[in-house]
Amino acid sequence: MSGMDIDDPAMSGFSLTMVDPSLYREDAPPPPDITMDVDNDYDDEEDAASDISADSDARELRAEVERFDLQQEAFVARQRAEALGIPYQPPSSSRAGGAGGSGRRRLKPKKSSGPRKPAKLPPEIQFRMSLANEAFQQQDYDRTVAHLSEIIRINSEVFPAWMLLSTVHETLGNREQAIWCRISAAHLTPRDVAQWISTAEYALECLDEVGDEEEDEGAAERKKEVLQRAYACYTQALETDRSNIVARTGRADVIMMMGNASKALVEYQKALGYKPWNIRTVRNMADVALDVKDRRKGAEIARAAYRRLIDHLQEAGTFEAEEGRFEWSDLRIYLEFFTILEQWREAARELKDISRWLLGRRAETYWGRWEDDDREWDLQHDRRLEVPEFEPARFPPEAYGAGLPADLRAKLYVYRARLGLDREADLHLRLLDPARERNFEDFPDCLKDIAVALLDRDRADEAVRYLDLYRHIAVTTGDAVLDADFSVCQGRYHMARGEKAAAEECFIAAIEEDEDHIEARVQLANMYEGEEMQEGREEAFLLVREAMSLEARRGLVDGAGRRRAHKPRDGPPRPRRPRDPNRKAYVPKRRLINAEKRRQQELQLAVVAAANFQRLREVQDRAFAGDPQATAQWMRAAKELVDDFRSHKQFYPFEKYIKYLGYGSSSGPPEAVQGGAAVPARNMKLAAMEERLRQGLAPPAGAEGGSGSNNNNNNNGQEGGPIPTVVRVPVKYPPDHRGIDFDTWLDLFLNYAFALVRAGQHREAYVICHAARDSIVWTAPEPTFLIHVAWASCAVYAGDEETCVAIARYFMRDYMPGTDSYRMFSALCRVCQTPVSWYTSGPAQKFILRQIKTMDNIVMRSQQEGGANAMAPPTNAAAAGQENGGSKNNNAIALDVALLTIYGHILFTTTSYTYALSYFARAASLDPANTLINLSTGLAYLHYALKRQAANRQYLLTQGFAFLFRYYHDRLEGPPEEESADDGDAARKPRRKRRSTVAQRQEAHFNMARAYSLIGLGNLAVEYYKRVLEEEEEEEEEEGEGEDAKRSMGSEDLKTEAAYNMRTLCYLLGDVKGAKALTEKWLVLE
Repeated sequence: MSGMDIDDPAMSGFSLTMVDPSLYREDAPPPPDITMDVDNDYDDEEDAASDISADSDARELRAEVERFDLQQEAFVARQRAEALGIPYQPPSSSRAGGAGGSGRRRLKPKKSSGPRKPAKLPPEIQFRMSLANEAFQQQDYDRTVAHLSEIIRINSEVFPAWMLLSTVHETLGNREQAIWCRISAAHLTPRDVAQWISTAEYALECLDEVGDEEEDEGAAERKKEVLQRAYACYTQALETDRSNIVARTGRADVIMMMGNASKALVEYQKALGYKPWNIRTVRNMADVALDVKDRRKGAEIARAAYRRLIDHLQEAGTFEAEEGRFEWSDLRIYLEFFTILEQWREAARELKDISRWLLGRRAETYWGRWEDDDREWDLQHDRRLEVPEFEPARFPPEAYGAGLPADLRAKLYVYRARLGLDREADLHLRLLDPARERNFEDFPDCLKDIAVALLDRDRADEAVRYLDLYRHIAVTTGDAVLDADFSVCQGRYHMARGEKAAAEECFIAAIEEDEDHIEARVQLANMYEGEEMQEGREEAFLLVREAMSLEARRGLVDGAGRRRAHKPRDGPPRPRRPRDPNRKAYVPKRRLINAEKRRQQELQLAVVAAANFQRLREVQDRAFAGDPQATAQWMRAAKELVDDFRSHKQFYPFEKYIKYLGYGSSSGPPEAVQGGAAVPARNMKLAAMEERLRQGLAPPAGAEGGSGSNNNNNNNGQEGGPIPTVVRVPVKYPPDHRGIDFDTWLDLFLNYAFALVRAGQHREAYVICHAARDSIVWTAPEPTFLIHVAWASCAVYAGDEETCVAIARYFMRDYMPGTDSYRMFSALCRVCQTPVSWYTSGPAQKFILRQIKTMDNIVMRSQQEGGANAMAPPTNAAAAGQENGGSKNNNAIALDVALLTIYGHILFTTTSYTYALSYFARAASLDPANTLINLSTGLAYLHYALKRQAANRQYLLTQGFAFLFRYYHDRLEGPPEEESADDGDAARKPRRKRRSTVAQRQEAHFNMARAYSLIGLGNLAVEYYKRVLEEEEEEEEEEGEGEDAKRSMGSEDLKTEAAYNMRTLCYLLGDVKGAKALTEKWLVLE
């Protein structure tokens, strides 16, 4: 379509299925009597179809006659032009100028930046539109949709059709389809800014119908879709007119609702560049400036915007701005930015200046000279009379101290206290008497600010009066909330009184109320840091680390432990945002309570754990059988038990416990790994406290392995240098936990990991396996082996080849180096149903090559020292160290066939056939009768021959088929029969060949057929495919094959694959009848 860009990234959700909206019609109750008059701006003349009879046949005949007349006129004009010998020019669509006009040259019209003038609709479209309008007025919406669908089928660029269709869907209650129809109509007029804006506003009206995100899980996704549509429409409007303030502010509002505060701030800045005196835009900018990551930068921008607006209004002598009036609430917002920037003196000056203006005393500019003196805001004139310029009768007393709101006087008290002006601060505090409850009912939050300032000045006895008043207002009127800030103030009061247990209770309650509260963690860490026991200092360290992580994530840079500047609130408090259930926050246990309460807490936790374990055992059988309800109950109980186990520090080294909490040293920047902070330390006081605690808790040098943790870093394919030796120091821990033995706990961990990966949460399953591995409880070889096998199983189920390779490398390097570990590496990569990427990745290649070089160096050194020839034994189990639990004895290590073959396959997969052949040749020198090596070598030659750079293709094909036929004959003859230790004549009798199984012979035939198909010899391939089918038919006639022989290759049947390939070859070779016969015999599903 010429005017509609369906592939626009901003409109990626648009679907061409909208062409026939009748498919999306939903049942709806009969709509009210609604009529619509469609103004057809596309016609320059009166619509001929509007005057014709209501009879459909007559109207259709009229349209045909008009079309015939137009064709006749064009034919006559063409004949006349040919008779005169001049080229034929079709008549213009406008007849106003006529042919008889003057010969003056017509001026070229100026280009308009607005929407282009649409083309005239054909008579057929006009006729059908009249039918649709008539059906709509008669409320026959089915017929209306049918007519409009036919119009869109004929020509999808009819603007009135899309708009009328949108109205029909809106009437029927199909709001989603109505929006898409409007978007389709807007694409037909891409330069019509008003159309795009109206479409965006129409889309935003659906936000009221989305529902509550807390009650409806899909509400958030629907809201996101609505906002994305509106954003795309506003963006399209701005591409046409970048200076359109409505589109600019509308898009900024949408971005703000989407939660991208930084981008919304930039958008509001652009909007203010066109209309700097729009107070709604300034307010929205201030709102998002409090949510951006770099709050100091956002505060600077918003403060400058407010200052420009205030200067403009003061010069104009009015409080009226665009789209609003400057009020006291704007002053409160403006002062918040000075609090963020800690500019107390400037904040006090702005507060007094703007308050004077709002009270109508802007003419009294002389008060600006009294910068550190607030006598202007006294209730009485006593101190003001000392000012020579003061005129008591000029303004009423309400224009001075009596007119200043209580919350602004509280801010003025805080500013003076911060500046150390105690006299002025105390004068304000006397006027903020908590006994006058009525003064604080409208602004209860200022009571907490006053209490904090008093606590900073060590005046706890006075601070508690304001806290008690705040609690009284919250309980009696509900205009305040006992939030985390209030709990922290209460805790600081108890700390000042020496009541540490009560203070601890308040700080922990604040953390439980608001999991992102920083000051509560800092205050609690300060209290724990002074304890003599190391456990208390560990708790303090964890709290400081989490506070630093929260600070970096939120972008707070305004001092240690400072509360986040709250937005001024008008009206009742809003409910607190629900906590994210997927987020784990560290809540410390209460340490400063007496022993009896602590014992009661432990007993309560034990009772909860026992109940969860009992519930888990009751539903376990049904959950493992696949019952969804039982599975959900089992996972909930298992999660609580696993979290309880992981929350005990005695089961983990301290560094591992920090990682469990989510802010370990490995999560920080590179410079922070070596003893630094986990996050960039913007707050120097917190960073100093964290480093002080770290130095007190750090283990002595050289004791890294003494924690019982596995220090072998597994970087998922990234090499990290030599592997440090792990020294496990015996750690004493109880024989069980919560009355459950540790073997049962391990089963619980692994089963929970399996349940998570089956539920599609493979990352969470990895975390559980990692937690089990890091515990000091399961350090024996058998539990460690089970944990890694379960980890690998989760990775295979999730199709995560990267983790499969990482686990396989653990077995090859740490657990059991040898042939079986190498085979496990290949097996894990084979069963992982993903494209080959990590199997052939650079780190995997380097790791295998290092293993080969290590073996080569050991063998060469042993030969040079006169030892046994390591190349002599042609066996697969050349790594004899496996028999002794994986001990690495250099004299017992020789070249391994499996290792060489794996590296050859890696090179083969990366199309490096020349290098792969060299490693296959080394493997063949150790085990010449290995059929897999012969098969791999033959295929490598064939693939190399098919490359464009092959020098002697005939030689390569000959070599390849020589190895393939060697593999073929060995596979048909079967492996040599093993000698029995009880057979006394075994030394005198030659070893016999054991007869191959049907599966082995099918494999040999099938691989040969595939090899001939690879080089294009289909006639030879068909012969081997026939042998596959014949082997299958002879299976029932064979006798003497034991079950063990059949199990060696399993019950794999290649009959279907061979028949399918054979049918394809027959069809390509022209044997259609043969292909049909094969299909009917072998490929028909019963």
